[in-house]
Amino acid sequence: MTFWGITLVAGAAVIIVVAVLLELIVRTARGIHRGVADIWTGGKQIAQNTATIALLQRTNHLAGQLLESADGLGKASRELRRITEGKS
Repeated sequence: MTFWGITLVAGAAVIIVVAVLLELIVRTARGIHRGVADIWTGGKQIAQNTATIALLQRTNHLAGQLLESADGLGKASRELRRITEGKS
């Protein structure tokens, strides 16, 4: 085999090795991409599930105010009943 033939065989071997390594890199990158996409999807779902917590806190606050108002109305109602029962 001549120097030219040896160079061609060595070049072909290098090209094959490089192609295999590039394929491994591409497969690894795709696996990483799939993992990142799963994490992204999970993060979005968590954000959707926890977005209502702030609304729930506001609802609890308003429910407390409503309860205070209802208590005041109950007291006023009892007082009116007491007054009106005494006048009958």
